[in-house]
Amino acid sequence: MLDPYTGREVIVLPPLNPDVAIVHVQRADAKGNAHIWGIIGEQKEAAFAAKHVILTAEEIVDESVIRSDPNRTIIPEFVVDAVCHVPFCAHPSYTQGYYDRDNDFYLEWDKISETEEGVKAYLDEWVFGLPDREAYRQKMGEETINRLKVPPRPSVVVDYGEY
Repeated sequence: MLDPYTGREVIVLPPLNPDVAIVHVQRADAKGNAHIWGIIGEQKEAAFAAKHVILTAEEIVDESVIRSDPNRTIIPEFVVDAVCHVPFCAHPSYTQGYYDRDNDFYLEWDKISETEEGVKAYLDEWVFGLPDREAYRQKMGEETINRLKVPPRPSVVVDYGEY
């Protein structure tokens, strides 16, 4: 179509509106108001574009925690259908402030993903062969969990003042 500003021809695509977005966050209240910090990618956009949203959270916190820092509430409750407490859910990726990226896994994945058989074997072992997330966590082992822990580094307190 023609760009209305320049008159040049441009390629356009319709928006993506997935049926479901599963978004992992650092913390959320039971209603689905979610705090995210660090590199947030397209999590907010995915949540607002989807017909249904499932939040997985490192922590489920009281609403007062969420309200104490409103600028971190990237996803509001009115777009959320379900909230699930699933610590370590982003593995092998990271969740800022909770655990680091599992670089050992990514190096192994390079080899695993070279063949369709390798990917199928991985999925059978680590996805389809496990009954739930807790079994995944146990299979990872405490050594991996401890290796990926990050030391605390709190931000400076923000004073929003009384209003």
